[in-house]
Amino acid sequence: MGHTLPAETTCEDSMIDMGQDRSALILIKHCRDMKQQEMCLRLITLFLLLICTALFIFMNGAILRQRGISGSSSQESTAEQSPAYSKQCPAAPVTIANGSSEVYMKWNVEFGENYSEEKCAIVIPKTDYYFVYVRITLKCHNLEEDGKFRKFGLYLHSWNKAYPQAVELTHVWDGVFCTLGGYRSVFVGQLFDLLEGDHVSVWIAEGYELISRSSFGAYLA
Repeated sequence: MGHTLPAETTCEDSMIDMGQDRSALILIKHCRDMKQQEMCLRLITLFLLLICTALFIFMNGAILRQRGISGSSSQESTAEQSPAYSKQCPAAPVTIANGSSEVYMKWNVEFGENYSEEKCAIVIPKTDYYFVYVRITLKCHNLEEDGKFRKFGLYLHSWNKAYPQAVELTHVWDGVFCTLGGYRSVFVGQLFDLLEGDHVSVWIAEGYELISRSSFGAYLA
């Protein structure tokens, strides 16, 4: 006769087996739910990234369009913003005839009215901060001085009825080598606190004959 297990023991084992199967089913369902949630989170993240990219592209486009509009409008309104302070000389500038190599440059007015022919100067219409600039192109016209270095000195002066002497605002010393086709550009630009009635002029201390092209102006900062 074989050995038989009690009925209670068999029932308990069956219940354990069923409990394990149920736990496995619950675990499988839980894993599926986790995968679905993870997929949903990935889709949401991708959607948000697409929205952020679209907003970034839109904002950059808007900024570029705005810059283009403001740039073109500023170019169109330059004459309205600072026409009274901008001057430009001809290709061959003229100077006050004083028989000296130290001269104040005389300018041809391109636009604006605040220029003194007598003082060869831009006249400041009101007290404020102004950006004053001078751009000079140097070239050695005497080819017989091939290889020689020629010095050039430029000073910005300001004169006002309140003080008899011209005041130096700034200066620069430079030069150019006399070579075939050789040239050099000199630029002076600085912000100044100027008074109403100040006469701003360009004084050439040395090397006036080297000037090929030049421009001079001032505008409100």
